[in-house]
Amino acid sequence: MYTIQKAKTEILQAIKQAAPPGFVPSIEDLETPPDQKMGDLAFPCFDLAKNLKRNPTEIATEIAAKIGPKGFIAQTKAVGPYVNIILNTQTFGDALYAELEELGDEYGTSDVGEDKRLMVEFANLNSHKDVHIGHLRNLFVGQAAVNFLKATGYDVVPVAYINDLGLHVAKSVWCMKTYHAGEVVAAKNRISFLRDAYVQANTILEEQPALSAQVTEVFRHLEDGRGSEVALWKETRGWSIEYLKEVYEELHLTIDRWYFESEVIGKTKKIIEELIKKGIVKESEGAWIVDLKDEDLGVNLLIKTDGTLLYNAKDLGLAIKKEEDYHPTRSIYVVDERQAHALRQLFATLKRMGFERELQHLSYEFVTLEGGAMAARTGNVIRYEDLRDELLQSARQETQSRHEEWTKRKTEKVAHAVAFAAMRFGMLKQDTGKKIVFNLKEAVSFEGFTGPYLLYTYARIQSLLKKAGRKKPKQTAGTLTHPTEHQLILLLAKYPEIVFDTAQKLEPAMLCQYLFDLAKTFAEFYANVPVLAREGVERSERLGLVKAVGDVLAQGLDLLGIETVDEM
Repeated sequence: MYTIQKAKTEILQAIKQAAPPGFVPSIEDLETPPDQKMGDLAFPCFDLAKNLKRNPTEIATEIAAKIGPKGFIAQTKAVGPYVNIILNTQTFGDALYAELEELGDEYGTSDVGEDKRLMVEFANLNSHKDVHIGHLRNLFVGQAAVNFLKATGYDVVPVAYINDLGLHVAKSVWCMKTYHAGEVVAAKNRISFLRDAYVQANTILEEQPALSAQVTEVFRHLEDGRGSEVALWKETRGWSIEYLKEVYEELHLTIDRWYFESEVIGKTKKIIEELIKKGIVKESEGAWIVDLKDEDLGVNLLIKTDGTLLYNAKDLGLAIKKEEDYHPTRSIYVVDERQAHALRQLFATLKRMGFERELQHLSYEFVTLEGGAMAARTGNVIRYEDLRDELLQSARQETQSRHEEWTKRKTEKVAHAVAFAAMRFGMLKQDTGKKIVFNLKEAVSFEGFTGPYLLYTYARIQSLLKKAGRKKPKQTAGTLTHPTEHQLILLLAKYPEIVFDTAQKLEPAMLCQYLFDLAKTFAEFYANVPVLAREGVERSERLGLVKAVGDVLAQGLDLLGIETVDEM
């Protein structure tokens, strides 16, 4: 049990003793007051008053009067219908420091997921296409979910499912075969060549719809593994997979298993044959469907009238393949909100098949540009590399302006950290249920709710500790009497709860907001509380608090996938 939970337990016990007999308060009842001046924790008396048929303000006053200073509790006061508690900075702080010292990098972790295996499926990109800014939210949310779940004790299996055999691939292969046969493509131009082929194919097909029959034929050849197009597909697929692996490595994605659409085709066809025999899949006007109208999910179309398999069909094969390989307790699908209906159809179909594992959709809204949502079919996208390079250039210019004396190598290291922090934090700080309009200038700013601001706070802390010398600071709180010192201790103590809640809700924005609040509070402390100018125990204890903030900030950033730097 962490210090914050011990304090809450002690508070609840005090409230129970002060309240009328038979009342048992719950830890979930404790709230954080809207204004920190009101107190650190608050207990609402509404339910108790309702049971007693009394005024909640009167009850709060009576309870508060009976609770005196003891242990973690420094002061109790009634604020309207609430019993507000102010924690004892020294007692609470000393307990927190002992915890930080004992646990080190493990501070904030838990074993709630022990003996449970979760599979997180994310990074499900298409072969024969670029990685663009719209994909980044998926990649970062998925990796953050993996990190949070591991921190709370789960055995996590991160997997990627690459669509290497969809209609978009057939269009690209058809275009290359028809209009670019025999062309030699330099290695550095391979991905742009594939992108241009896809855009060209869409343009031609819009102008000449009759040619779609040729694309369908290519699609069926690729599905069946026959025809002259297969060799071209294999070669260009290889280019794509190599490219995706390079991007995933650069973004530090931890993928344990790569699944490919092409590898589940055979299994999918066998599954559908069995489902037809069982009457789960039925023929409808030449197509094959699962009727889900009873679940208000309409019709799940698996096979089109031309015999080609749709994504929902292949997802059935993938689900069974993943179960055979890993037997996860729960499978989490990180997919954007626009696919919510398709996933509900998938889950309902799997349930009819007798699939008993827990299935969860971790949805997120898409990333938009000023012109609206991105569409790769028209080429209206911002490529990952273009975004990365722009962020790097901005970070490089800012770093050079601040440190003209730095070597090029040092400047590049810091610029890299700043650029990727800007990119990652910019995609994670927004609630997953809200759309993102990515603003490059705002994302790379060293001020405000940004990744670079958090890096700057961490670097400022390291600079302060470096100036203080090598002597280990005291991990006690006897002289920490300033309000911001108290707030920092309280925030540090809340970190384990934030990690737990973030993992349970799979909402990275919660941790982002916490880290920003921690950084803002530290900035207030830094501006108003002298550290190096003090001496003795006071100086040492303040340095101990500074170090603790830096340690927790680094741990939280690491969970988000953001690397820190000691200088900026």
